[in-house]
Amino acid sequence: MNTLLRLIAPLLCICPAFAQWEQEIPQDIRTLYLENDKVLSEESCDWRQPVADIFVPAVKDCRSAREAVLHIAANMTKLTGTYYSAERRKQTMNAMEALAEKKISCTGQTILMVCAFRSVGIPARAVGILTWNHVQGNHTWPEVWLDGKWHMIEFNEKDFNTPWVMENIGMLDPQHPWQRIVARHPEGKMVFPLGDMETNPLAAEDVTERYRALAKDWYAKSGLPADRQRLMLELHPRTDEERIVQLVDASGKILEECPLPTKRDDMRKFATFSLPRQGQHYLIFPGNIVFPVQATDAPVNILRLIQK
Repeated sequence: MNTLLRLIAPLLCICPAFAQWEQEIPQDIRTLYLENDKVLSEESCDWRQPVADIFVPAVKDCRSAREAVLHIAANMTKLTGTYYSAERRKQTMNAMEALAEKKISCTGQTILMVCAFRSVGIPARAVGILTWNHVQGNHTWPEVWLDGKWHMIEFNEKDFNTPWVMENIGMLDPQHPWQRIVARHPEGKMVFPLGDMETNPLAAEDVTERYRALAKDWYAKSGLPADRQRLMLELHPRTDEERIVQLVDASGKILEECPLPTKRDDMRKFATFSLPRQGQHYLIFPGNIVFPVQATDAPVNILRLIQK
C-alpha cells in the first residue's frame, strides 16, 4: 500500500463522503493536484497526517466536496490559528511552518489551504498574479477542482470568487505581461509569480481569460449603476482590531459602512463603497473624524489615508 493510500484508509472511516469525492477525480487531476505533496517552492515536509488531523474531523458532517471546501475556507483561522501578517518570518512557508508560525503571507495561506483541501480528498492548486493594475504587489490564492472545473476560493471567505479579487481582476490590463493570472502546472509555459521566480522558476499555465470572464460575470451581477463610482479605501497604520468607517451624505444620512482592512488582511484589500457621483459626501472614521470625499471621472477612486 503506497503512502497516500495508507493515509486515506483511516480517513474513510471518519469522513464517509471522502470515498465519493475520490471517485469523481480524473486521473491527471488526481496525480498533479491531490497526490502531489508540493504546492509551490516551499520546503518539503511531512504534512499530510498533521493537516488531516485538523481538517478531516472538521468536514465529517459535510455532504459534498463543495460544502467541505466552503466550510474549510470560512474557518481557516478558527481551525488553525493562522492569519495574514506582514510580520511573517518568510513568504513561502510550508504547511507545518505555517501552523507553527501563525503569521503568514497570502502565499503561505494558499499553500496551507491547498494542503487542507488535499488532505480531505479535494484537488487544489495555487493561482497567482505578479501585480495588479491599480496597486503594486503580487497576490496568490487557491482554487479547487469541483464539478469538472476549477473554482477560486480564499482564506476565511464564505463563498467562491472573492469580491475584492474579482473587482481587481476587472481592472487588469490583459496586454501587460505582469498582469497575467497563472495557475501552477508542471508543463505550463508561464512562470509562477513568486519572490524566487528568477532563481527557482516554477512552471504555470495562463488562466487570465477564465478569470476575466469570472470578473465580468461578477461585475454584471454586482456592478454599479452609471451614477456611482467604486471607492476603495485604506487607512494607515493598519491596526489589529476591526474598525468601521461610514459613508454619509451632506445631511448626515449613512449610505454605507464597511470595516477597514486590518493587519491580518492582505495588503491589497480595501474597504469598498459605492460613491454617488453627484453631491458632497463624507467618510466618518472612528472617533468621529470626518473626511470629505467626492467622485472623480475614473471608474475606481482609490484613497490611501494616513492617521497621524
